[in-house]
Amino acid sequence: MENQVLLKFFADFIEAELGIIYVEANYFQLEHRLKDIATQLGHGDLQSLYQAARPGIHGQMRSLLLDLATNNETSFFRDNSIFKALSECIVPDIIKEGGKTSIQLWSAASSAGQEVYSIAMEVDQLRMTNSAVPNLRIFASDVSDTILKRAEAGVYSQLEVQRGLPARLMIQYFDKNEQDQWVVKNSLRSGISFQKLNLLHNWGYIGPFDIVFCRNVLIYQSVENKTKIIKEVWKHLNPGGYLVLGAAESLFGLSQDFDQLVHGTAVFYKKKG
Repeated sequence: MENQVLLKFFADFIEAELGIIYVEANYFQLEHRLKDIATQLGHGDLQSLYQAARPGIHGQMRSLLLDLATNNETSFFRDNSIFKALSECIVPDIIKEGGKTSIQLWSAASSAGQEVYSIAMEVDQLRMTNSAVPNLRIFASDVSDTILKRAEAGVYSQLEVQRGLPARLMIQYFDKNEQDQWVVKNSLRSGISFQKLNLLHNWGYIGPFDIVFCRNVLIYQSVENKTKIIKEVWKHLNPGGYLVLGAAESLFGLSQDFDQLVHGTAVFYKKKG
C-alpha cells in the first residue's frame, strides 16, 4: 500500500475527531509521529499499525493518536500582554459590574498547565493590591489524557520554569522536590479543576463563565469548525463575558456577537449584551 493512502486514513481520523487538518504537504510530520506510535504499540511498521487500526481505533492507540495530533507547545505567561490585560483591564471591569462572589474562568486548551497557573498567579498578584478581587475558579480542559494529567500534577523541569516564569513568582508559588523539579503549591492549585473535553463534541454542563481562554486552537481548524467552536463559547459565556484567543487568531469573518477590545498590544473580545 502506498504511504499516501495509509497516511490519509490516519489524517482523516484526526480531522474527524479533533478538526485538526493535516494537508499532504505535512504528511511527513504525521508519518514521523505515527512511526513513534507504531514502536510504542509493538508494531513493526506503519502497515502493521494501519491493519490494526482499520477495524476501529480504540484504547491506547486512540489516546496516542489524539496526543500526537495536538500541539502542546506552551510556556508560562506566553504572549505576556494578554496576562497584563487580564489583571489591568478584564478583571477590574468584571469587578466594576459588581455582584460577583467569584470569577469563573475556563482555559479551553490547558495543555501542560502553564497557561492555567499563569492566570492563577496573575490574578493572585492583583488580589494582593486590590482586596475587591473575588476568588478565581478555573476550569481547565484538554483533549489529551496524557497532557491533562501533567497539567493537574503541576510538576515542571528547570528548563520549563525558565521559559517565561519570573524568579520571584517561581519562589512564591512553587516548591522544589527531590528530583530537582518545581511543583505548584497547593495554595495556587486549590481553585483549579481539570477535565478532559473535546471542543468539537458535546461539552456537557459546564459554565457559565466570565472569561474563556481559547488560545491557539482555532488556528488548526477549518472555518466551519472555527464557527462551531465560537458559537459554543458564546453560549457558555455570561453576558458581557470575555473571550481571549491566540495572538495569531481573530473573530474576523466568524462572529459578530462580540466587541473587539484592545489593551496595550493585547486584543480580546467581549460578548455583546
